[in-house]
Amino acid sequence: MKQLFEIYGWPLTTFFSACVALWLTILIVTPQFFMIELSLRFEDRGDRLTKIVNDLDVLYRDKGTKEYDLVNGPACNTTGMVNPMMTGDSSCAQFGEEDKLRLEQQVRELEDRIQSLLVEEQNLKEIKAQQFPYSVRNYTAMTGLHAWTLTKTVAFALIVTLIALATCYPVAYAVALRSGPVKTVILFTALFVPYAVNELMRIYAWLTVFDLHGLLNTLLAIVGFASLASDEVIIWYRFPGTVLVVLVYTYILFMVFPIYNTMATLDPNQVEAARDLGAKTWRIHWRVIIPHTKPGIAVGCIMTFMLAAGSFSVPYIITRGLQPKWFTQLIYDKFYESSNWNLGSAYSFTLLLICILFIFGVMAIFGVKLRQLAR
Repeated sequence: MKQLFEIYGWPLTTFFSACVALWLTILIVTPQFFMIELSLRFEDRGDRLTKIVNDLDVLYRDKGTKEYDLVNGPACNTTGMVNPMMTGDSSCAQFGEEDKLRLEQQVRELEDRIQSLLVEEQNLKEIKAQQFPYSVRNYTAMTGLHAWTLTKTVAFALIVTLIALATCYPVAYAVALRSGPVKTVILFTALFVPYAVNELMRIYAWLTVFDLHGLLNTLLAIVGFASLASDEVIIWYRFPGTVLVVLVYTYILFMVFPIYNTMATLDPNQVEAARDLGAKTWRIHWRVIIPHTKPGIAVGCIMTFMLAAGSFSVPYIITRGLQPKWFTQLIYDKFYESSNWNLGSAYSFTLLLICILFIFGVMAIFGVKLRQLAR
């Protein structure tokens, strides 16, 4: 901070610091606190209070229908109430006095029932308000199937991270230490240009590869292993490998650039010295290049894992519903399908905790500190 004051002066430094603090508060701290608070509030959808709310909803609708019938008649013998503005059926007859009295009695009974439930609802709310509102039941309520989905998602994210690392390390090495300026520009252009296209467009482009009549099945049909005419093709959407391939492709730049950035700062003379001393290629990498590149590898692994574990669009689009859901899809369902924000928040925070543990695990494995990652 002292260096910032010396370089930019106190007005700009104060302004930048205030902007960063505001950004952290609004976009990171506040949403996380809100999510944690929701996750600790268990909403029992099978308790008496929830049943009362559902019953009241049904009773209000039933009461509204009967009141409408009383006002708007007429009644048909078989189809019930019919709005005379909507039908020309001559078999409909107006209510008789007996029918009106019967409906009025039913409306009064519904009103009594509603009032009784409203009193009970208020009593239960008062009892619930006196209870301690927080618990970990949302976290312990995860079923075996959902726990398995979480485990599978984390395992797939780890596999994606390892594949991306194995793919990107040689590329970063070739660009940083084995290429001249012109070749470096060409390689970087080849890596970067596809990512100028929107991520969703790139994901949908893979459907042309894995589709029933896509590139892969077309090639198999050419060599005689499939038949497009009779639909004797391989349904690639069923295989988990399709999701892995697209995830690696989608997030590969987040692995290659951190590795390249740290590898490019390595003095080539160190590599030449090790080679002159008779070190083999694998030993040069193990004793010279990899130790220097540890911060970049750690950052690449962290970014790739977190993006893969939190990916929603790739498994949603590529699987076409033919594979089990990912954990991110379960979180989406909790928020938007069942409107259970409390459980959805618990699921979200569970995934966030796993990502945080992964960060500390990577830092421990590679022996790097947070300050080195920030560089």
